[in-house]
Amino acid sequence: MYILRWFLILLVLLYVLDALYTWVYKNALPRTKVSYLLSIQEEKIDYVFLGSSRTNNFIDSKIITEITGKKALNLGIQGAKMDDYYLMLQLLKKQRINTDLIFVQIDDVFNMRGSSDLVKSSLMPYIQDSLIARYVRERDSDFWKLKHLPFYRYMVYDYKLGFREFFSNLIQKKPRVDLSNGYAPKYGTVEDLKAKLPKQIASKNDVVKAMRSFAKKNNTQLIFFTSPYCGHTKNLFFIDSLQEKISPLMNYAEIFAHDDQYFYNCTHLNNKGAQVFSKRIAEDIVSKYQN
Repeated sequence: MYILRWFLILLVLLYVLDALYTWVYKNALPRTKVSYLLSIQEEKIDYVFLGSSRTNNFIDSKIITEITGKKALNLGIQGAKMDDYYLMLQLLKKQRINTDLIFVQIDDVFNMRGSSDLVKSSLMPYIQDSLIARYVRERDSDFWKLKHLPFYRYMVYDYKLGFREFFSNLIQKKPRVDLSNGYAPKYGTVEDLKAKLPKQIASKNDVVKAMRSFAKKNNTQLIFFTSPYCGHTKNLFFIDSLQEKISPLMNYAEIFAHDDQYFYNCTHLNNKGAQVFSKRIAEDIVSKYQN
């Protein structure tokens, strides 16, 4: 009886904590790009950029807007993979965001499978949503426990959703990045400029196919692009192979091959490089898609 009593007390506590954490994360000032996207609805955002850190740290939406005269949003997420891009594409539709063009960053991510734990963690407060639930169910064998066991998802993702982040949400602490822009700058050059792309490209990527099918069905235009690499990157011929599979492709892989000053590391631009790149891609948007 004593053990049962404490078990019931613990169970009630877990339900209370689960409800509290979920309410705070859903109602707080958005601190992730997923929560930001889910906080807006029925908006017109002309140009949306999807990708990994090679979008997150590369595209300054303010510059895109200044040059094109159109509203832009960077939804790139650190470590994101193609599955995550597809989810963000579907969430844009779910939130009824009206877009002219959606730019999708692609490179060696074409060879990757699965999803980002960072993205998955940001989905946990919204796991009761049918679209998000399906996404997690298809990618996590722990789905049943994550969805149905009280507070379990917050314990599993404590490193991202633990008390410190909960408290930051509770006190409405602003994120470091202006989420209405989405650009996260890097500064300086902190390491030797070395990187390597795969020697071989995957025969296909089913997620790319699914994204294109979804876009066609929903009358959405996708534009794939490849962000710059430094000139010391090995196997840059991988991008040539990619271009054979993804057409059309806005290929910027080697535009700064002789400008090491623009790189934070070999696969990421610093703020100086990102400003130049954002201007370049904005000018190309004007010349190719606005005339």
